[in-house]
Amino acid sequence: MINAIIGAGGAIKPDESLAEIATVGTPKALLTIAGKRMVDWVLDAVAASEKVDNIIVVGLTEADNLNSHGKPLHFVADHGSLFENVKAGGKASGNISPTHKQVAWISADIPMISTAMLDWCITQAAAADHELFYTLIEKQTMEARFPNSKRTFTKLKGQEVCGGDINIFDIKLATTVHPAVEKMTAARKNVLRQAQLVGLWPAILLLTRQMTMEKGAEILHKRVELHTKFVLCPHAEVGMDVDKHYQYEIARQTLENL
Repeated sequence: MINAIIGAGGAIKPDESLAEIATVGTPKALLTIAGKRMVDWVLDAVAASEKVDNIIVVGLTEADNLNSHGKPLHFVADHGSLFENVKAGGKASGNISPTHKQVAWISADIPMISTAMLDWCITQAAAADHELFYTLIEKQTMEARFPNSKRTFTKLKGQEVCGGDINIFDIKLATTVHPAVEKMTAARKNVLRQAQLVGLWPAILLLTRQMTMEKGAEILHKRVELHTKFVLCPHAEVGMDVDKHYQYEIARQTLENL
């Protein structure tokens, strides 16, 4: 069993295309798509999983009337950034379930995911036994499912990928002073420190398209002492987040046809 964190922090900004269909300043997670709020689509998929123990929502409150269908539901305040929200959610999970080793992070803006997709990620992560299990979606997988997604892809050796929005990490990354967390915390507001963490060699590998998932994991281990497993996810929905108006339309049409 595992606890699941739903990342629902962040509000609609004036310069976002979603501002065309939503009130600026309102939580993005509460945007209605196909008759249901975006976070509710995600919450329904998470709550139906028999692999999930507790659900922690970061960025919303009890006043938002979320329905977890009887599964224990907890709330954590928005801490202002993705990095801090992941840490806060992970810490809350550790307090709720001290014996759990892993916790899942699921973004609230992937309303097309299903319980089966989440369970696939949880099962893969349990077998991998790494500190960070990070999902990637191949370009052909994404474009076969969503031809007009217009996602930005990173060019690796022999493949192009984008990041997924269901990722699983070891609870100690949030509950103890792990070297990776310590280094990333120190660098999060300093561009020079961030560049030093990444280094020149990874940039060269990316530019020359010689970077592989395995090499990326190796570099993370060397640079920040983080044992990472990059895994190709066969479910495009895991990486199809709703950030722009046209992506909202893709999600709306897909969900209305369920």
